[in-house]
Amino acid sequence: MQTIDKHFRNLAKAAFQRHGFASEQLVAQWRVIVGDQVAAVSRPEKIKWTRGNDANGHQSGGTLVLKATSGRALELHYETPRIIERVNQFLGYGAIAALKVTPDNSPPPALKIPRKPMKPEAAKAWADNFDDIADPDLKAALSKLASFSAPNGPKTTFSTGVNRVLSQSPNSSRKTS
Repeated sequence: MQTIDKHFRNLAKAAFQRHGFASEQLVAQWRVIVGDQVAAVSRPEKIKWTRGNDANGHQSGGTLVLKATSGRALELHYETPRIIERVNQFLGYGAIAALKVTPDNSPPPALKIPRKPMKPEAAKAWADNFDDIADPDLKAALSKLASFSAPNGPKTTFSTGVNRVLSQSPNSSRKTS
């Protein structure tokens, strides 16, 4: 019995080699190679190789092209020597000689905020508040809005608290006349 992983590696290897990666491990292990802070704002796009090999037969003098999230390219330029050193250390030889950072103009992934489910007693309290609304679509929309804004139910009291600024005398060193 053969695993799908074996076939996937063969298919992915050709795709990675088209982009200059000798191994898919550089992309797969990016966070481990450069650290969490750099990996959070960048991803390797491809490697542009110069012609010729070094004395050991390895390709060398490559330019690693990174995609950086919006506004982080300058920050990555400051990290260039460290990134090159870490990538070369990972590859085991001096494969990368330069780094080119290009902006990634794709929108960032949507932030998923976990939402607390509405308690049954809160849903009943909100439903009681919307009894006098005749339109069922409006009632459903308001219920949905209520579940996002106040999942514990409607508040029966409202307080602004004590305004400490107005209740205290000024503590300035200037004398008032």
